[in-house]
This record gives sequence, structure tokens and C-alpha cells, in this order.
Amino acid sequence: MRRSWQGVWCATALCALPLLVAAQESVPAPEAAVTVDAVWVEHKVNFTYMPLTSYYSCDGLRDKVRWILRQLGARPGFKVKSRGCMEVQGPELSPGVEIVAAFPAAATPELLEQLAREASQRELAARASGKPDPVAEATAQFPARVRRVEFDSGRTAQAELQDGDCELMEQLLRQDVFGKFGAKVVDAQVSCVPRQVTLGAVRMTVDVLEPVPRQ
Repeated sequence: MRRSWQGVWCATALCALPLLVAAQESVPAPEAAVTVDAVWVEHKVNFTYMPLTSYYSCDGLRDKVRWILRQLGARPGFKVKSRGCMEVQGPELSPGVEIVAAFPAAATPELLEQLAREASQRELAARASGKPDPVAEATAQFPARVRRVEFDSGRTAQAELQDGDCELMEQLLRQDVFGKFGAKVVDAQVSCVPRQVTLGAVRMTVDVLEPVPRQ
């Protein structure tokens, strides 16, 4: 059984209030048995962090975003480049990153047509250099399934995610970074208080597509 699957995002416009998106007593589990035909889609996203409470160095923000992308299942080889950095070391007032990462997406006819059209523009150069057919490579399909990702700053198993990362997670939501990667935010309880770190501030549930492991 195969179905289409695509990501949505949730956010709120009130900066000083806790972010509560689709809060429920229990979040239904994804349909683990359902698979879809998927393709890798590369995304380029610029993100600028504007802190009130927690400050990062350029390297610190870059490494934190890298960890988040790994949790979401970005294809190995993704790139996170620091941008807008003024300090040689130490906290930055408004650091940013440029992200180039590929994630699985449902292989709808519209998406396949778009990928083929974009790849065909690079076809002549690719053939001249002896590279594989870019159209075939861009539209290569594989079976994928939904995987649930939990972000919880209170879990010791996620030592990389701390309560002080609340503003970062909130701004990633507000700027639709998760949605741009095709992730579906099922539940988000991000309780950020300006200039104060709150215990258990981050609890998020995100559904992503992942390739089905080969048998």
C-alpha cells in the first residue's frame, strides 16, 4: 500500500508566550507499515538566530544545527556554513547558517516533473564531464516510511538538546525551517521565557520520511 506524504509546519506569532502547537493528551503514532515511493530533494535554507536569552558562537550554532539535521535524517554529506559572523570567537549577537541538505520526499508526478526539468538544465555539462545522467539520478526512487522524531530537552539521552536551546527551536519553527525540509510538526510545546531558562522547555514531535532499510 502506497500513499502520498508531505510535510506541514506549525508556529505562533506571539514571541513572549509559550509556543503550543497541536498540544494533545497523546500524539497518535505514525503508520509504520505504510510506505511511499520517495526521492531525495535538496534544499537550501538560510537561517538567522536572534537571541534574547541564549547566545551561541558561530561554531556553536553551526554544530547545534548539524545535530538537528542528523536527527531529522538529512542525507549524509549535507552542509552547514556559518554566516553573518563578526566575532573571532565567543558569542555572536545574531549568527546565521546556510544549510544545503537533502531529505526524502514523496515522489508525486509534479515533483518528479520539477526535478527532471531542473536536472535537464545541467545534462549537457554533466555528459561532457562524464558524470551520470542527472535526470535519472535526480528522479531515482526508493521506498520510504514515516519515522517519528522526539525533541525533548528533559531527556538525558538527548544531551545535545538543552533547555537553553528553547529560543533556537522556537525560531526554527517560526521561520518554517522544519517545513522547508518536508518535516511534519505533529506536536510542539516550546515554552520560552525571555532572559530566563525554563526546565523542560522543549518538547517537540516531528514526523519525517526515511528510506526503508534494504533487506
